[in-house]
Amino acid sequence: MGIRYQFIPLTLFILLLFSAQTVAQNEVLRERNSLYGIQEFGVSVNIERPLTLNSVPFDVDSVRQLIVNKLNALPVRIIGERDLKRSDQFPLLHLHINIMNDVGGFHPFSAELKFYQPVKLPLNNDIQTMGSTWSDSFIGVVTPDLMNFIAAKSAGLAENFRSDYESVN
Repeated sequence: MGIRYQFIPLTLFILLLFSAQTVAQNEVLRERNSLYGIQEFGVSVNIERPLTLNSVPFDVDSVRQLIVNKLNALPVRIIGERDLKRSDQFPLLHLHINIMNDVGGFHPFSAELKFYQPVKLPLNNDIQTMGSTWSDSFIGVVTPDLMNFIAAKSAGLAENFRSDYESVN
């Protein structure tokens, strides 16, 4: 009788482990599925850096173009910047790059790509707003001579977006 009760904690642990994996897998599927039927969206880039970092070998426009180039194969219309500024209701693929102060000759950085689209909040009288429905990110560290790596790797996140988009459309 004592031996049977010893397996209960182990069994519960295994069940919890599998249920946590299922929840994580469902989240990835939800993110992918949120891209179904998207026919147009804009692309925007934001680069945050300390004022003491005087030169960065890339700018918002060049990184935006890298992303657009990676998405050219998709059967979608990329909305131009002028049209994007006219309305806040267009779906938007937004890249945020954060470059931090030099620490011992290295620059820590992070890059996060998010897809925003109009959503309704049913618990709040169907108010429409923008919500992030897909995201991907990474962090890294570079030396000052390898700053271009940040732009290339950040734009590479768009390949993950393209892959997920193609998997559901």
